[in-house]
Amino acid sequence: MKRKAVVAVVLTALTWQAQARAEITLGEAQGWEVSTDGRVNAFISHAFGTGIPEGQQDYPGTGIKDTHNSKNELRSTRIRNGFLSSILGFTIDKQLNENLKVTARAALWMNISGGRTKNTPGGIDPRELYGKLEGPWGSLLGGSNLALFGRGGILVDAVVHHEFGLGYPCLIESAGGGACGLAAFGAVFPAFEPGFVYTTPSLGGFELTVGAFDPANVANAQLLRAPLPRAEAEASFTVPDLVKVFANGFWQKMEGSPAEGGMLKDISATGWGAQGGFMLTVGPVMAGGAAFLGQGIAPFTYLEESQTPFDAKGVPRKSRGGFGVAAFTVDSLNLKIAGGGGVFSLDKSPNDPEPIQITTAGPLFSNPRVLKQNVGISAGVYHTTGPVHVALEYFRAQFTFHEAGIQDPTNPAIGIKRSPTQAVNFINAGFTIVW
Repeated sequence: MKRKAVVAVVLTALTWQAQARAEITLGEAQGWEVSTDGRVNAFISHAFGTGIPEGQQDYPGTGIKDTHNSKNELRSTRIRNGFLSSILGFTIDKQLNENLKVTARAALWMNISGGRTKNTPGGIDPRELYGKLEGPWGSLLGGSNLALFGRGGILVDAVVHHEFGLGYPCLIESAGGGACGLAAFGAVFPAFEPGFVYTTPSLGGFELTVGAFDPANVANAQLLRAPLPRAEAEASFTVPDLVKVFANGFWQKMEGSPAEGGMLKDISATGWGAQGGFMLTVGPVMAGGAAFLGQGIAPFTYLEESQTPFDAKGVPRKSRGGFGVAAFTVDSLNLKIAGGGGVFSLDKSPNDPEPIQITTAGPLFSNPRVLKQNVGISAGVYHTTGPVHVALEYFRAQFTFHEAGIQDPTNPAIGIKRSPTQAVNFINAGFTIVW
């Protein structure tokens, strides 16, 4: 497997740089060029481990209750897409003059499977749907494309490790939306979001990208208004074929007016995050990683529609995480061996209860039902024959929840704390055809 070819395919598929993506030219007319690119993949993913601890909430990847038996043993198998789902993309562009090139892009991301119910088809998602204007002054993109916060990190994970594999499957019961790689374990998935994005021309390897994105509401946290666009940015510096360093971030204001005591009460919250990282290539070795911190960031992505990044009163929880990956490539065998790991940590909010509260009537016990930490370890072997990429991977995911208070079975007047945990192992095998 040629490292440059791997990097080119990933950058083509996920737009780290403003470059032509097309692999196959379909035709030209009146100065317009039409081209196509894409992939089709299929994986079998087998999960085994422990089920969700009693009394805890189902979070992405932990598996819903009916996936384990009476002994809390989890075992599940899915046929699904890989880290990137199957993609069919079309690009049309035209050089109008020396100062302006126009490009339109439409790409369907498709899943081979959906829910567990038989004859339930996988979904089709037009994740990439945008127009772009380019010139010596830079580029302006309008439409749906990969957002900026977390972009540098998820692309490091892709280039070095999971682009032709699967990694963490995101969800056990569902198989929609591709897979996660190391997202939820220190990497943050930016998602494909509608917005306007400007990128400067490269200045000696330095680029700055800024964007205004469609803002998110978080209904479960009663944050139903977003008065301003979500602001995101990424700065990067590249030495070709050697190193890339980057930093990115996001900011968004949210508001709501929930009813409390029969009256409306105005609340507000701010979600923000910052990430920094790098990718290094030295001979047959690639390595990279990223770390982030912020608030309103769930394990998988940010400003998620759940009570994980915010409590029920709209107060954001703080989180942090990071990951590292490395790979060794044997060009003569078209082989790459890669591995890595990461961690995600989530704090409780001031409104989350303590596990044990001492009162005059005795101890009160509570279960915050809040995820505390995810730890993931990943390894894989990847082989390439022409456009076909074959992968065999192992992933171990461990989830720890914030402490819950319970009665001591030997003395009901005394409370003890426990940290519920769950561990799930995944074995993934499959192939990808890329054009």
